[in-house]
Amino acid sequence: MAKLTRERLLADEEETIRKDPGGKLRIALVYPNTYAVGMSNLGFQTMYRLFNARPDVVCERAFLPEDGGPARTLESDSTLRAMDVVAFSVTFELDYPNIPRILRGAGIEPFAAQRHRPFVLAGGPTMSYNPEPVAPFLDAAVVGEADYLTDALIDALLSGEDALAALPGLYLPARGATPTARLLVGNLDHAPVYNQVFTPHTEFGEMALLEVGRGCPYGCRFCVASHVYRPARWRSLEALLPQIERGLRFRKRVGLIGASVTDHPQILELCEAILARGAEVSPASMRADALTDDLLRALARGGVRTITLAPEAGTEALRKRIGKGQLNDAALLTAAERAVRAGIPNLKLYFIIGLPDETREDVAAIPALVSRLAETGLRVSVGCSALVPKPGTPFARIPMAPEREIKAKLDLLRKALRGKAEFTHESSRWSYWQAVLARGDRAQATALARIADGPDTPAAWGDAFRECGLDPDHYALDAIPPDAPLPWGHIGGSRCEVDSGD
Repeated sequence: MAKLTRERLLADEEETIRKDPGGKLRIALVYPNTYAVGMSNLGFQTMYRLFNARPDVVCERAFLPEDGGPARTLESDSTLRAMDVVAFSVTFELDYPNIPRILRGAGIEPFAAQRHRPFVLAGGPTMSYNPEPVAPFLDAAVVGEADYLTDALIDALLSGEDALAALPGLYLPARGATPTARLLVGNLDHAPVYNQVFTPHTEFGEMALLEVGRGCPYGCRFCVASHVYRPARWRSLEALLPQIERGLRFRKRVGLIGASVTDHPQILELCEAILARGAEVSPASMRADALTDDLLRALARGGVRTITLAPEAGTEALRKRIGKGQLNDAALLTAAERAVRAGIPNLKLYFIIGLPDETREDVAAIPALVSRLAETGLRVSVGCSALVPKPGTPFARIPMAPEREIKAKLDLLRKALRGKAEFTHESSRWSYWQAVLARGDRAQATALARIADGPDTPAAWGDAFRECGLDPDHYALDAIPPDAPLPWGHIGGSRCEVDSGD
């Protein structure tokens, strides 16, 4: 597909914010990946709206250029060097090399110690549990949920470093590994999250997206959402209704976003409210034991053709060991049977391999479970990924399974599922690099800067690390002893609950 021009992207957008930059603090909000990926991200869209809510700020968006040229802002085609602040929204570890790539491409020194301006900061999920691999590139990182920090952050940016240092949840890498509490929004009703801009050029371009909750109540031992963003919090139906009304001015399908959407205490009423307005509904995540007949019938009326469940492991015993013991095979079968009765034809299942103490029998149980579920009459597809130990979770110190082991288990599943279910999986090599960066430290920044100048392949990444005297296996495949300090141990050790005061 031909690359879309800036003019075409803007022409196809609705609700783009346009402001005269004169006399204002100029912020480039940068997603370190393509437009299609960045504009699918509600956190990125929300910060765009919140920054621009200030009359003394103009915030414009920028993305990783697909043509290899310098990044420029979408709204005014300005260079990043012309901005006062470059703010990265970082969701995925594999995007880390794009931070120095974008800065250097714009003629900005990537390393903060050698840079005078612009001021470079970052936020997003990865900054909330381990910003250290990219810390040398940053003047500041927001740790946690930034919804209520925006005004204070802008005031501090206008005032200077001392004001920045006084902000809760703001990590200043130049001051060393100082303990930084993780910001947590106390009342989500005061912090709406939804599409600001509507564009057809994203994966979810046909939907109006809104976040219904944060965190997850179940505490699975591998899950960042369960631990970094705990406790689980929900927006009330009353708070969500105006967001639904706004979204339906632009789209006829509402996407409900959250780590465990079907656990929302008013999920049935929420779906019925969307249906009553003549729209369709699409929940991002479901739990088998939350799928009642009434809810599934409502989802079917709302255009849902696929239910998506995440058993994670093929056996109940392994699910118990990873903290998902509340999900048994009977609940999965019941959910599948209810989906058939509701007229929903498809079932998507997600599994993780490389779990601690996982046996060949545990892996072989996955296709057996798939076969049982397919007997209900559903058309089943299976997605699989390798366990990546993440900071902030109980599995943070365990090693990732070696790639040869992951590949062998993927081969087993591929053969066993042939003819039974469509099977897709994440790249085992890129999962390895995700683990390297997730548990990384500041020494990695030099390698990331080197990667930014070369080809974007796993082999080139390995060469860059070794040229910098770093062993990537150490980060991904070595266990971290219980008494060893964690590179990210100063981040989020405590929480700072904030509220709007409304």
